Amino acid sequence: MSGATKQARLPYEGMRVLDLSQGIAGPSCGALLARQGADVVKVEPPAGDWGRLMGDGANGLTAISIGANAGKRALCIDATRVEGRAVLHRMVEQTDVLIDSFRPGVMDTLGLGYRTTSMLNAALIHLSITGFGPSGPYRDKAGSDSVLQALGGMMVMNRDGEDVPRRVGMMIVDAVCGVYAAQSVGAALIGRGVTGQGEHVELSLLEVTAALQTIPILDHFMSAGRERLPATVPSGTFRTRDGFINVVALRNEMFVRLAHALGHPEWGSCDAWSTNAKRLARREEINVAIADVLRERDSADWLERLHAHDVLCAGVNDYGDFVSDPQVQHAGVFRNLALRGMPGLPLAGVPGLAGGGEIGPVPRQGEHSRNVLVDFGLSDIEVDALLRTGVVIDTQTHRGGT
Repeated sequence: MSGATKQARLPYEGMRVLDLSQGIAGPSCGALLARQGADVVKVEPPAGDWGRLMGDGANGLTAISIGANAGKRALCIDATRVEGRAVLHRMVEQTDVLIDSFRPGVMDTLGLGYRTTSMLNAALIHLSITGFGPSGPYRDKAGSDSVLQALGGMMVMNRDGEDVPRRVGMMIVDAVCGVYAAQSVGAALIGRGVTGQGEHVELSLLEVTAALQTIPILDHFMSAGRERLPATVPSGTFRTRDGFINVVALRNEMFVRLAHALGHPEWGSCDAWSTNAKRLARREEINVAIADVLRERDSADWLERLHAHDVLCAGVNDYGDFVSDPQVQHAGVFRNLALRGMPGLPLAGVPGLAGGGEIGPVPRQGEHSRNVLVDFGLSDIEVDALLRTGVVIDTQTHRGGT
């Protein structure tokens, strides 16, 4: 990233992580650990991670599989077979963190539940991500981002002007779960540094949905029985002559600056609009007045004027505009990701990590199977036998069972 120095030592350097999870929540946790120095092995069954099948892409490289697995190595192994489980047991013995994201009980059927993994490695941090938690009436229900957005009130919070509930247009619960999960792993590792003992960290999409919405949930109950008001006025998106801009005034002096920028300094001295409480009561007339003025000029003209008066504002961008924004370019927010047979793609760095973190490999399914197993102490003869019988698949060398 521009202006940043490369971090001398990454925080998780030397740590081994086995990531058995699929989709976004667990894998994005693993990707964060990888970008911060851990050796993360993406473990997939022969059928692959379902994230490789969702959306555009070829050869299993979709936006989901790229974004949630950058920086990892990939092992393809059949854990339903005794030989596959035996290999994973050997790997668990040498692992710091194990990540799974299956319904409760699935890991037990694979011989990889916490009771087993903790006996194999007492220092192991075993992270399990489920939809609804390890017990309760929803224990065995399938959980997904869209299900939790519906159940958790998020769609109602994001309802449109006709009061129709709307899903937030990205898998936000899954993405945020990955961040909470990485934080929880970090906390568990600190605890292990004190006690020497590992632990089972259990995280659910249900809990994440609640935590993510702490403020709107509090607001809902604090305003129960009353009309829900915006936090401040003005605060919204307005049409200009050629597009849209977002404008916010958080304090009275900000509203005065906005009034001057819009060419109506008299608004700033109007007693009826002089405090946020008064502006809330007259929000419709204020928003109409602002909208009428903003429609008279192009977005670029208004943004220049508003910035000159130190008004909180931004043009409404699409992703192309965002990636090419001069501040984004200056800060080096995105790294160019070059994949075989694909054009360069923008991949965001890790916030707070010097240089944004190296991207590392973006693995295809089973691309590093042989190398991973050798690194974990298996002999070439053992690996050859596993490949020959189809317990392990290595797509890089095109060796494996049928």
